[in-house]
Amino acid sequence: MASVEVKINFIEQVKDSRSKIRDCFKRSHEALQLRESILLSRIDQIEKDYNNKTQKMNKLVETLNTNKSMNSDTLTDNELKDTLDGVISLINKKITELTAETDSSITLEWNNQFDADIEQLGSIMLNGQTNKPQTRTFPPQVKPVVPNYKAKQLPTAYYCKKSTDKKAPGELNRPRGIAIHYQTGNIYIADCYNNCVQVFSSNGDYLFMFSEKMNNPIGICISQNKVFVTQYNGHCINKYELEGKLIKSVGSYGDGEAQFSFPYGLDVSDRNSNVYVCDFYNNRVQILTQELKFHSMLGIDLFRYPRDVKVTRDRVLVLDRNDPCMFVFNSDHVLTNRLITKGDGKQTNNPIRFDIDRDYNIIMSDNNNHCVYMFNEEGEQIHKFGKEGQGIGEFDCPYGIALDNTGHIIVVCEKKTNCLQFF
Repeated sequence: MASVEVKINFIEQVKDSRSKIRDCFKRSHEALQLRESILLSRIDQIEKDYNNKTQKMNKLVETLNTNKSMNSDTLTDNELKDTLDGVISLINKKITELTAETDSSITLEWNNQFDADIEQLGSIMLNGQTNKPQTRTFPPQVKPVVPNYKAKQLPTAYYCKKSTDKKAPGELNRPRGIAIHYQTGNIYIADCYNNCVQVFSSNGDYLFMFSEKMNNPIGICISQNKVFVTQYNGHCINKYELEGKLIKSVGSYGDGEAQFSFPYGLDVSDRNSNVYVCDFYNNRVQILTQELKFHSMLGIDLFRYPRDVKVTRDRVLVLDRNDPCMFVFNSDHVLTNRLITKGDGKQTNNPIRFDIDRDYNIIMSDNNNHCVYMFNEEGEQIHKFGKEGQGIGEFDCPYGIALDNTGHIIVVCEKKTNCLQFF
């Protein structure tokens, strides 16, 4: 009996699926922006109509007063009363009509099906059935709980991977930075003393590592499927493919443009793709294009040893070691606030890395206090969790910290345990 060979191009199917998902969300985002524009335009028109109608009503009231004044001199009392009653009735009717028109025009209908369609985008079609994405589980098989800061619900560690200080795949030695690739959930760790970047799955399983042109990697971020890594002792910034192929390396020791003195944390702006690098001993943040060409500088004569930076569409946050203090700039790089200053009751002691959630809450690792702090966007402490130790939920000098795309907190510790913990 002849055998039949069936070939399935799984890789192409995966690529096609990713492309369709990205295209779907892109079109949905464009639809949302269009709907926002339409609704705001409608509100503007309503305001304009309302102002016009208000002017008309004011003129009608003036007409009423004018008629009353004119007719009082020429008509008898009964004639004046009948005339005024007729004018008042007509004006009141007109005012009622205008008011009714205005009230009805302010009512905006929101298509419930549109909400359902948007929610449907978070589903996955498998064999004709709609299934919600499964919440991933970590060993042991415990369903994680996303921290609810407002309800004062503290996060709980549900997985801890400890490492030796040996240079072996999956073993960490003074890990310093974390970056999440949000499409896959893979975790990229700047493994400083092993002079490499190690990559783990969202479940904490070791995947691969890369080490081309690395000299104490300390800061790491991912943007547009490219990995950017600061080399602390190499005084440079490296750009890699997701798989670890080196694309470009820029920088040398110095204080000139695109020169660095022990660069630390970094981040890439979603708004213009510029790369923000904490130039630690030069007391500044250098801004490079995504091609790693010098663009500008931030914080001259302001920072004292900047350690970490996060960039959103409307602000730039820089953590400085000297105060320690969080500097907040708007999108035009104008300083708008200073947060989390030592001595104001928060008692931070060597905060070293941070991340921010969608509500601008700040999640920060405190190296010397062996804990993680949480602050709201005004710098008010919300929570603090963790203590010194080597067990699950305990820290020995926490360093890198990041939020994944489900809101869970991932922390690496740099001493003894060299551990990777999930909360």
